[in-house]
Amino acid sequence: MDASMPSRRRAIFLDIDGTLTTDLGDVPDSAHSAIKQAQSNGHLVFLATGRSPLEIDARVDAVGFDGMVAGAGAYVRYNGTWIVDRHLTEAEAVSVTRTLDELGVDYSLQGRHAMHTTVGHRLRMRRVLAQLGFTDIESTGLKHHVIDSGPLRLDQTAKIVFSSDDETTFVRVEEHLGNDYAIVGGTMPGLGGGGGEISMLGVHKAAAIEELLPELGLTLEDAIAVGDSGNDLEMLVACGVGVAMGNGTPAAKDAADIVTASVDEDGLRAAFEQLGLI
Repeated sequence: MDASMPSRRRAIFLDIDGTLTTDLGDVPDSAHSAIKQAQSNGHLVFLATGRSPLEIDARVDAVGFDGMVAGAGAYVRYNGTWIVDRHLTEAEAVSVTRTLDELGVDYSLQGRHAMHTTVGHRLRMRRVLAQLGFTDIESTGLKHHVIDSGPLRLDQTAKIVFSSDDETTFVRVEEHLGNDYAIVGGTMPGLGGGGGEISMLGVHKAAAIEELLPELGLTLEDAIAVGDSGNDLEMLVACGVGVAMGNGTPAAKDAADIVTASVDEDGLRAAFEQLGLI
């Protein structure tokens, strides 16, 4: 596949953590300007994130996107409408959380309307995010991971994230839930070496993108995906061009057609230039 194909109208799908934003959630000026230039050239630029819509940071939202894929494919918003809106059944959410409770794993239930977290997850995330350098967590999209949202609500859960410093946690969760759910690592700040994401089988960014593209009058060959980690793999393979960040995981780089520089080295802008979008 020719990664330097001509600049026809494209739909560009950008992961957030580790792709669009730095470790502290900032959007590099070079990325911001590249996105606006691409849009002025007639291209459409979408977020494609594992985060729930509630977790989209104001710094990200301020860039101005044409829509979003959120919840790792559970949600798609375009033209002010949620055209994809999927959830676990309440029974499924009860079963997953019961397993996590039995394993002693802390977690957050993520939905479009609310997020609900265990006490341990809130305390751990606040501590770890502070250690990473977040000085005002409540002003960021990560605030829902550190504030008390009330009793766990098990309906309208699209995805569950779990956090742990114990690297065996991911393996244990995968062993117990991996046959029925997709378990992937994530790059959202604070999850730790043993943290990850639990999603419905068949619900991922690529599937959501494929549902959105007919609304745009475009095909997968017209789509460009940019990501860095486990929940980006499907879209990196499915889209006409997949771009992995230089700071991405080995799996992301293997799945991509091209590897750009890291997010801290203006990698997003470099990719846009290489692809002739700007």
